[in-house]
Amino acid sequence: MDVRTAALACSITALGAALAGCSLITDSFVTNEFSGDQYPIDVELASGAVMIGLRQDGAPDRDAVLDLLSPITIVDPGPGVPASVSQQDVLLLGGGTPRARLENAQLVAVHPCDEDDCTVGPGTAPVPYQAVVGADVLAGDAVRLRLGSSQVFVLPDVGGDDSDRSRACDAVFPSPYRGGGTLVIAGTELPFGGRRVALQTCLGANPDPGMPQSKRGADALLVASTGIGTTILGETAYARYRLANPAAPALDTLPDATVHLPSGPVSGKLATLTSLALVATSSSTPRAPCRQVYGSHLILRRDCVATDDCPCEKGATFCSIPAVVELSAPTALDVLVVVDGDPTLQALRTELRPDQPEVDGILGTNALRTVEVDIDYPHNRVLARCTGDGCITRPGLNARSDRTQIQGCLGPNPVGPIF
Repeated sequence: MDVRTAALACSITALGAALAGCSLITDSFVTNEFSGDQYPIDVELASGAVMIGLRQDGAPDRDAVLDLLSPITIVDPGPGVPASVSQQDVLLLGGGTPRARLENAQLVAVHPCDEDDCTVGPGTAPVPYQAVVGADVLAGDAVRLRLGSSQVFVLPDVGGDDSDRSRACDAVFPSPYRGGGTLVIAGTELPFGGRRVALQTCLGANPDPGMPQSKRGADALLVASTGIGTTILGETAYARYRLANPAAPALDTLPDATVHLPSGPVSGKLATLTSLALVATSSSTPRAPCRQVYGSHLILRRDCVATDDCPCEKGATFCSIPAVVELSAPTALDVLVVVDGDPTLQALRTELRPDQPEVDGILGTNALRTVEVDIDYPHNRVLARCTGDGCITRPGLNARSDRTQIQGCLGPNPVGPIF
C-alpha cells in the first residue's frame, strides 16, 4: 500500500521519519487543551472538502484540509523532502483571520500524494492543499460542522447530557469513535487513538409497514470524513441497495467519475441514492440499521398491535429506539461506487475489525449540508440536528412518557408513513 495513502487513511503507516516527541498520536487518553472560541470559522467547501487556513511559525500560510477521518495532522514540505515529526503551536485561520490555536500540535511533515501538487475534490475541478488537520489535534475539543453555512466552530464541549440533548430535538450518537492502530516512525511502532466516526446507515431507507424488511433499505457502515464531498461506497453495498430499490440503475450503466481524496484519486461509477438514514448504535437493542429506522417510525407514534411487524423483542409492544437522521432530496446524496478492494476501504476495515462490521464506505460532506453536526470528543458522542429541507431528526426514545416531546421535534407533517 502507498505510504502516503496510509498516512491519511490507514491504521499502519511507514514514514521513515525521525521521532521528535509524541503526544496525542501515541496516547489514546491524552487530549489537548481547548483550542478555539465561540465564533464561527469560515471555511471553503467548493471541492467538497472542508478547507481551512493553517499558520505555522517560519512557514507561509497553508491551505489545509480539515479531515476528521485522518488520525494525524500533516504538513506538506514538498516532494522529495525527507519526512519528519515535530511539535509546534499552529493557528487555524478562517478567511485569513486566526480563529483557533493548537498548542504543541503533533505535525508529521510528509508529501502526502504522488503528484507534485496535492489536490482534493472532483476530478473535473480539484483544489490544491498543503496540509491536513487531523482529529488528533482537536481531541480535547468539540467541532461543530455547520456546512450549510460554510462554517465550523471549535468549542470546549457541548453542554447537556444525552437526555437533555434529545429533549432539545438532537439526535444523539453515543460512543461513535472507533479504530486506532499503529504508526511506524523510524522503525518504532507508536499507537494512535481510535477517533474514526463510525455510523450505522440505512441506504434507501423506506419504513413502509406494508413492505417486507428486505425492501426497507440496505444496511451499511460508513465512516465520516470532512476531507471529501462525494460519499464513497463499495460495490457490494451498492448491490444491496439495488436489491432493496430495484429502480436504481445497474452499475455498468453509470458514468465513470474520479474523486481526489487527500491521499490521492479514487475512480468508480457515479450514482445517486434516493435517501440515506444515519442510525445511532444501541447496545440494549442491537437491531440492524434499517430495522431501527422502521422501529423509529412505528414506536415513536404508538405501541405495537397484533397485526404489526413489531420491531420489539420477546413479544413486547414497546421498546427503546435510538436516534435517526433521515436525509433525502434535495440533499446531495451522490456516491462514488468503487471496487470492494479499494485500498482505503480495506485499510479502514482492517483497523475497525473485529469491533465493527465491515466498513462499506466513507460518508462525505455533501450529504451533511442540511445537518448541523457536533463532533463532541469530550463527551464521547456525536450530536446532529437538521437545518434545512430534505432532513428529519428523529431523537431516540427510551420511555413512553417521552413520546409527546419527541413527536413535537418532528413537526406537524413529518415525512414518512403515518401509522
